[in-house]
Amino acid sequence: RRMAQTMEERAMATERPHGFDFDLCNRNAWLEKQGLKQLKPWSTGTTIAGVVFKDGVVLGADTRSTAGETVADKNCEKIHYIAPNIYCCGAGTAADTENVTGMISSQLELHKFRTGRESRVVTALTLLKSHLFRYQGYVSAALVLGGFDCKGPHLFTVFPHGSTDSLPFCTDPQI
Repeated sequence: RRMAQTMEERAMATERPHGFDFDLCNRNAWLEKQGLKQLKPWSTGTTIAGVVFKDGVVLGADTRSTAGETVADKNCEKIHYIAPNIYCCGAGTAADTENVTGMISSQLELHKFRTGRESRVVTALTLLKSHLFRYQGYVSAALVLGGFDCKGPHLFTVFPHGSTDSLPFCTDPQI
């Protein structure tokens, strides 16, 4: 009987109420009293993300540009036009992301004029990763590429050294 009661008490004690729980605040206060310093929150820089759904792709990005601890621009465009059906979010050096996406956009437009067909997302991916691989990470552009073409919705991450991933959802590749 005592064992069953103890198990029931434990189950009731581990149930968490819905909503905000202050247990971690209490734990942090206790740790601070023990002499452990709390970690300070830090900014990780740009936030870019993408997700694929049945009929398309959603891309999102923050708008703040920083130079170290200083906010350089509060309204920076980080979602770049590649083609009417392809967009790209960029993190890293603003000039690098702007120039790389602009160059790929113009190459895709020339390709479209030559072939007479809508641009494919995988073609944009190939051009981006080839260019970034050529510079081995010295072009500071981490990208999330998304679009919709004849094969459906696509979402890719492109790292500064040229490697890529195809995922149903993703956040910024780390610089």
